[in-house]
Amino acid sequence: MSTASLTLSNPITINQSLSIVDGIYNGSTGATTTSTNPLTYTLISGPSAGGKVTFSSSNDTNYVLGNFSYLPNQSILASGSETFKVLVAEKTQFDKIVEGIPLLGGLAGQVILVLHQTPILGGLLAPIIGYSQVVTFAPNPSADNPLGNPLAFTYKMPSFDGTLISLNWFPASTVGANGVPAGDVAPTILNGPGLATAGQTDPYTPYGISGLTPGVQSLRNDGYNVVTWDPRGEFNSGGILQLDSPAFEGRDVTAMINWIATQPTSDLNGPNDPKVGMVGGSYGGGIQLTSAGTDSRIDAIVPGIAWNSLNQALYPSGAFKTSYSTLLLLDLVLSNARINNQIYLGVISGLLTGFLSNTAQAVLASSGPDFVVGNISAPTLFLQGTIDVLFTLQQAIQNAEALKPGVPAQMIWSCTGHGVCLTPDTTGTRNLDATLNWLDKYVKGKVVPAAPNFQYTDQFGNWFSSNDLPTAGSAFFGSNFTAASGASGGTLGIVPIVGGSGPAPQASIPYSLGLASKASNAINVKLNLTGLDQTVGAPTLTFDYQGLGTSRFVYAQLVDNNTGLVVGNLVTPVPVTLDGRTHSVTFNMENIVYTSDDPVTPGDLTLQITSSATAYENFTAFGVINISNIGLTLQTPATVTPEP
Repeated sequence: MSTASLTLSNPITINQSLSIVDGIYNGSTGATTTSTNPLTYTLISGPSAGGKVTFSSSNDTNYVLGNFSYLPNQSILASGSETFKVLVAEKTQFDKIVEGIPLLGGLAGQVILVLHQTPILGGLLAPIIGYSQVVTFAPNPSADNPLGNPLAFTYKMPSFDGTLISLNWFPASTVGANGVPAGDVAPTILNGPGLATAGQTDPYTPYGISGLTPGVQSLRNDGYNVVTWDPRGEFNSGGILQLDSPAFEGRDVTAMINWIATQPTSDLNGPNDPKVGMVGGSYGGGIQLTSAGTDSRIDAIVPGIAWNSLNQALYPSGAFKTSYSTLLLLDLVLSNARINNQIYLGVISGLLTGFLSNTAQAVLASSGPDFVVGNISAPTLFLQGTIDVLFTLQQAIQNAEALKPGVPAQMIWSCTGHGVCLTPDTTGTRNLDATLNWLDKYVKGKVVPAAPNFQYTDQFGNWFSSNDLPTAGSAFFGSNFTAASGASGGTLGIVPIVGGSGPAPQASIPYSLGLASKASNAINVKLNLTGLDQTVGAPTLTFDYQGLGTSRFVYAQLVDNNTGLVVGNLVTPVPVTLDGRTHSVTFNMENIVYTSDDPVTPGDLTLQITSSATAYENFTAFGVINISNIGLTLQTPATVTPEP
């Protein structure tokens, strides 16, 4: 049913449809227009019983502008219906102009949207703001699905403390490459979202995080039921966000697993023990480690760009990551998340003073997952990013080191993560393929092609592999390579921002603030790479120094002179004490991958020790330091195999 604007010359024609295909409600307004103005589509009245409507995304495999998928609320599956309305409207040149006005544009768009829905006035203004039609949909799942085949739906599940967690259930595909017959049981994958991101409701996107984690479609086509959810304190879920705490979000996942065990198409290992795996990146990666460390029913996990310790990730050696911490907090504020107040106070304190209070550190520490990783029995595939400036490679290494002996584990380092890949990215479907194989092996119990335990990429996009993980003391590492020894340094003035590392000009604000760039106010040491094939791991920096001031850090990075880029976009805060006395430092920099023996572009690196970094900007840091006797050793792989 549709209602037209009050005009006889409305050029928009509606031919709406809503039908179930492979367990998913698919809808379309079928709108066409005889004018040259493009059409826009807006959900102006959400499903009345609590369902969810998701418009088709350009990343969808079946993308059509204005089409949508619909998840009915679980309460109307057996009987009943709900209604929702979509506004189809023209976007005129006038609309584009007023919406493009700085500051006022967003408000203007909202006013135009209201005018379209205002009787008489909307019709009178249609020649200026565009014509429109409101299309009403009234799905009735029991009537639309008379055979009772498995159907995707949304549901608010009571968690351990009564908090309602909004989850979305997608049955395994019946037509995918590894689909299952309608009504047959299938294993289930929990697909967790990133921070300030709702659980995925689009069933037609192959990825969750592009190039890294699988989307609902990829998992359904591989023969899995899929559960996505809004984490505690976010979007449609209740409660207070506690940063993937085992005591809260971890127990929410346990409640979801209990619920999954009751679903008629869930394949079970035993009573109240469904065959279940987990995927997801960032916040959706951290929850996997938290959950698998507290619930042994989870059969396999694939944490992407996750952390081991939030204190070490956000406050390494006492240096606060101001840029990314601010971005994360803004994301939470803009998404109207309800979060632990101590998180707000901690970020504000870090921004103003560079310090985190003991209370703030305790909140971060309570989130883990470092203290529960040792309990994990689920086979674990770590996906981490060589250019991740928030959760660096060391976080995945520490998680791998904490696993119990005998727990199957593999690791892939690709040019992805919290940051921007500024070098060739040849990852393709490597992460997706590895994830599905991992789940198939350990959740389904299938035989899959063998894979090396460690795969990684370098600055050229070349791939390498080893059967050893890059953990401390492993057979992966060969002899250390000395790239500098006893190098003279100099005197460095320390002031905030001026001449320091970052923002990276190749990336856009605000993300560039977290990325390192070549510094102009720096002590530079040209490294001798003669005889070095490749370095993988954490460079060890040594130097002597003497200085005065309030600053507690200098910042070290490696600049690739061939490109002008900082390797991995990573800068490391190095603690110093500027009390006028002479001190010595030995400190591990962030893990990197760098190939030096390329015949076309041989390695050429400069070590920079600089005064400040926008990634860790502290406006109270001033001083002067004299640095001397600089040394740098690089870790090298013992034996690796080039990958195609």
